[in-house]
Amino acid sequence: MDLNLIIRYLRIVSGSFLFFYVVTHLSNHSLGIISIDAMEYGRSFFLTFWRNYFVSIILYSALAIHLLLGIYALARRKNIKLTAKEWTRNISAVLIPFFLAGHLSITLYGSRWEGLIDSYSFMVVSTWVFDFTGVIFLILMLILVWIHGVIGIHGLLEFRSFYIRYKRVFFSIYWVIPSLAIIGYMSAGMKALDKSDRDPSFVLETLAKSNYKEATGKLILEISDKLQFLLYPSIVGAILCFYLFRYFWLRSQKTIRVDYLDGMRSFVSKGTSILETSQQAGITHEHVCGGRGRCTTCRVRVLSDLNKLPQPNQIESKVIKRLGFDKNVRLACQLRPESDIKIMPLLSLNKETKSQIQLGTQRSLSGVEVEAVILFTDIRGFTRMSETKLPYDVVYILNKYFKFVVESIEDNGGRVDKFIGDGVMAIFDISNNMNENCKNALVASRSISKSLKLLNEELKSELDEDLKIGIGVHAGTVILGKMGFGQSSSETAIGDSVNIASRLEQLTKEHSCEIMISKKLADLARINQKNFSSLKTKIRGKEDEMDALFMEQASEIQIN
Repeated sequence: MDLNLIIRYLRIVSGSFLFFYVVTHLSNHSLGIISIDAMEYGRSFFLTFWRNYFVSIILYSALAIHLLLGIYALARRKNIKLTAKEWTRNISAVLIPFFLAGHLSITLYGSRWEGLIDSYSFMVVSTWVFDFTGVIFLILMLILVWIHGVIGIHGLLEFRSFYIRYKRVFFSIYWVIPSLAIIGYMSAGMKALDKSDRDPSFVLETLAKSNYKEATGKLILEISDKLQFLLYPSIVGAILCFYLFRYFWLRSQKTIRVDYLDGMRSFVSKGTSILETSQQAGITHEHVCGGRGRCTTCRVRVLSDLNKLPQPNQIESKVIKRLGFDKNVRLACQLRPESDIKIMPLLSLNKETKSQIQLGTQRSLSGVEVEAVILFTDIRGFTRMSETKLPYDVVYILNKYFKFVVESIEDNGGRVDKFIGDGVMAIFDISNNMNENCKNALVASRSISKSLKLLNEELKSELDEDLKIGIGVHAGTVILGKMGFGQSSSETAIGDSVNIASRLEQLTKEHSCEIMISKKLADLARINQKNFSSLKTKIRGKEDEMDALFMEQASEIQIN
């Protein structure tokens, strides 16, 4: 396996595990809003899991791995031109060890080797009563750790469909957990101060229960000082020295030339990525995922000799294979040329477009093939009806119709793709299970039919004849993507499956039925097909005939 891919997976796994630890730890802090006793009760469950021997090994291994890989990532960078988010993530990463050193001196060394019971009572008293600077340090550490963790989790998930769908929920969690933790810690501290004022023996009893000894306190403080003010500065200084050494060393090495199609030119050392080259030269180069190979916004077209290019690493290969790039299209964040090269960046995004890009589906780039269910519904004889009604009356009736159609679709896991005159196109792709998507579309169709009957009853005095609809439903492969330009762009689906669903809807008029579905959809939904009539139909652009099923009333569809 490619080293870059191994490192990436290790960072993701270790970071996710550490973030889970932080979430549970801060959740425990929030119990301080109730009482210190509540914090201690929560801590008993927290310690049962996290101080299990094997879990502890995994936890501290994850911490060590994530720390070392963070240093490796910083050392590997060949420029310091970062986005605001990248600066925030890296600065917090650099500062966290300083604050963490003091905390680990107590919770790791003190509790494991000196017999100290690092209870919430002890931690609260030791900071709020004896050392208020510790309060500030702990809150700052909490904020830094949380910011760093959230940026990492957001970067990992931001292009996933479920994350985009529930983004507000995730963002609420990002604010609620640290806020409650800080409030809980401060509330516990205020209670400890109040109790110590009313009962001086409270502090002594807390220290005694925690097995605290003066010699232990001095030893922990000594270790903390060495870690924070000797080891930490030494490591930071070593990294800075490494950067300076490498800077001057690279300047003495043979460089390569990178030419851009617009005439710009940059000279860099061999092995510098194209993205870093652009950043060093001050050339705008899109990289929505931060240059980690999780999107394709940095992709370039290579205009020089392809034979001189290094082979794609596994991270890049996965993207190329998935999206079927031409051989001359590469990811700038992963391509590290060893010889002169000429390139052309392929994307230039505005701010709004960047925020809407979805890596998980590539919908905002070149689209992606997915399995989905497409539903079309349309009012029969609408043109004739609109000619006998005033425009406002037509709009009123249409809105009544659209209301229950949209509700039926959305209540059953679908989403309206577009309104086409008096017609509606919907997509059902919420589940990875096509059986569920197919059933959802059929349930929505049944609901539309039932709601239409109620509307006809309601508008009996207004209409010369009942409204009639046609529904066409098909399941298959579609291309989901962002279509249009600027403010006029929207996500939609295209492909043969969309055309088939539309054709099935049109056929309902010829066969005087309310719904027509493809046999493929019926098979996927595993429904009883005995109540349907069947036919073979020709689809424009297709040589073979397709099996379809239809029913006079969609309200009579039976679903297991």
